Amino acid sequence: MDLDPAAEDEEAERQLEDHNEAMDARQALLGVGVTHLDPVDLEDFVASRTGTGTATDSTSPPASTTASAGGGSRKRSKVWNNFDELTNLVNGKRVRYAARCKFCHETLSARSSSGTGHLLRHNCSAKKAHDRSGQTQTVLKYNPDGSLQRWEYCPSVARNELCRLIARDDLPLWHGSTDAFQEYITRAHNPRFVHVSRQTTARDMIKLYNERKVNLIGTLKTDVTSVCLTSDIWAGKAKEDYLSVVAHFVNSHWEIEKRLLGLRLIDGKHSGVSIANLVATVIDDYALTDKVFAITLDNASSNNTAMKYLRPFLSGYLGVPAPVVTDDDDDSFTPTDDDLCTMFLHQRCSCHVINLIVKAGLQHLKAYIDDFRTAITFLNASNQRIAAYKSYCMSMAIRPRKFGVDMDVRWNSTYLMLKHLVPYKSSFSVFIKTQYPLHSDGTPLLTDDHWTIAEKVLSFLELFYESTVALSGVYYPTATLMLHHILRIARHLNSFENDRLLRAAVVPMKDKFLKYWRDIPILYAVAFILDPRAKMRGFNKLLVRLASLTGTNYSNVPIEVRSKLSKIFQLYEAKFGDTRLRANQHPTSLGSGKKKMAWDEIYGDDDYDGELSVGRRPGSSSISTAASTSELASYLDSDTITEFDEDFNVLSWWHQHKLTYPILALLAKDVLTVPASTISSESTFSLAGRVIEERRRRLAPDMVEVLSCIKDWELADAHLQHTVEEETRELEAEHENLYLDDPEEHNQ
Repeated sequence: MDLDPAAEDEEAERQLEDHNEAMDARQALLGVGVTHLDPVDLEDFVASRTGTGTATDSTSPPASTTASAGGGSRKRSKVWNNFDELTNLVNGKRVRYAARCKFCHETLSARSSSGTGHLLRHNCSAKKAHDRSGQTQTVLKYNPDGSLQRWEYCPSVARNELCRLIARDDLPLWHGSTDAFQEYITRAHNPRFVHVSRQTTARDMIKLYNERKVNLIGTLKTDVTSVCLTSDIWAGKAKEDYLSVVAHFVNSHWEIEKRLLGLRLIDGKHSGVSIANLVATVIDDYALTDKVFAITLDNASSNNTAMKYLRPFLSGYLGVPAPVVTDDDDDSFTPTDDDLCTMFLHQRCSCHVINLIVKAGLQHLKAYIDDFRTAITFLNASNQRIAAYKSYCMSMAIRPRKFGVDMDVRWNSTYLMLKHLVPYKSSFSVFIKTQYPLHSDGTPLLTDDHWTIAEKVLSFLELFYESTVALSGVYYPTATLMLHHILRIARHLNSFENDRLLRAAVVPMKDKFLKYWRDIPILYAVAFILDPRAKMRGFNKLLVRLASLTGTNYSNVPIEVRSKLSKIFQLYEAKFGDTRLRANQHPTSLGSGKKKMAWDEIYGDDDYDGELSVGRRPGSSSISTAASTSELASYLDSDTITEFDEDFNVLSWWHQHKLTYPILALLAKDVLTVPASTISSESTFSLAGRVIEERRRRLAPDMVEVLSCIKDWELADAHLQHTVEEETRELEAEHENLYLDDPEEHNQ
């Protein structure tokens, strides 16, 4: 006799329960699952994990048994661990009419007269996910404060982190879309990872850039009073030229930071108008029109033209408008130092000036340096010659190596070429003499005079190399160092001026030095005076020593500088005077330092004052009312501090004394932020060169800017931005890592 479907379901459920009871009994006989702990009611445990639902009308009580149709009782079906019974009151009795899944909350028919087999067959994806989560060990992660929290996989976070990885490691945009990357991540890290297409990654990259740009704009608006910019132009391998704009500023903790604001493609000619338009566009994008204090550029004539157009646009920081210059004005137009609103606005790159000075001298030594280049190229052009030179060095118990050829446009690479070549003078000269053909007169390519010149040039260029590195810093003030290095370079040129071998090179170098630095730039003078170790007393002493080296009369310079400083201070008084509280404190003197370094050249002979007055306020200076200059006068006429340690931070000193000098501290913060070089912009091109590599030649200019900015901002967060020290290490590594033996064998 055939049974109805309801009876079949009840019979199937009854058979399943009998089978489960038999399995439980078998496990009990075998001792499976026996522990020394109290037994756990799994049904109660699951119920406590999942909770109980609520019926539309009411739910049946969680009884362990339920009445059968015949008035007896049987064990409650385990199906109700996953469902809530929904009942109605019919004739005084509770009658089940439906069941609701505890996981997906779907409602199924479940009349009391029907079976529950269809509930057992309910395919619930939510329950499967719940069961899987119970079988997976919880992953924890540390919060920034050291506490722990549960880690959960989030696809949006994974895509965001992929964008950061691509930007920081200069990877192609399709890096995360490959099957190999998918397989690596799913097998080694997260089996739930699903890769996305290159187009999706590009959209995610732009989204990340926009979010970070909005945050940067907010920071510059609320936490930064002024910014100093650097800009330069780079010609890429893809025959596309880019202009970079980098911002330097002091954060709320009085620490110098820098951010790449833009890397824009230049179409057409590099004219001053094109440069000015691109720079103005970037500045406007970040709402910095009224916050620009200074712009440092190289000495290209197009930059002078660009500043002619930018000056009225950027003169709003101190609220004094600059005169508008028309197209009819000469491109060589430059404002006078009396234009207070733009007195500090345009600064020339000091490292570019050093480069011009050194190249003027190397031009007269070109014949000797070209012979060294020819010899190195001759060695590197043949594997047989390299092998022969390696064998020769090993026979002489000398560690074998190759040598790198310098780049003509970078004099510091010439210094590094000679630095690594001179120690191999004996082996290299003998090898070249025996391998390279002799000249027609029978002389070898490299003579003793070559090596004498090389050793002399190497020692001579070392100071210029050190100055370039010091003035290219990012995270410390460099404007205060300028007069120190100008004095050192002047003394250095004087000491070699009468050298028999280098005189022909030193004379044009000194002429170039006097062309750019005979007249002390006002910004560098003010920055030097705002160093509490110098003030007016130190400035006078420096001028005396510089006058003796250059033959220049600087007797009126202290009066002129103090007058201009007083006028600019009055503008700061008008802008910030109402918003700064003043405290009647006296400046505290810090302890004396252990090393005097460059200060020995200024205070080394304290009795030598020359013709300039020292430490006194010039009576002829045009100072306005005492009320507006009392703070400035108090600082200038007070004693200098004697903290000459290498780790002395002049910016931190002003932060500590901002209550004593509330207005002057703001002026000092702005002046000390000005970078002495454009290296920060040039280092951007090192990033761009990695961005636009062989695998990324098809990148659109907008994406080049996006990738470059994200990478720079990521490195800024970690205080690891590309600096001249890193660039110097990379350049040195190109010459250093040319050994021909195994380093481990050499160390044994």
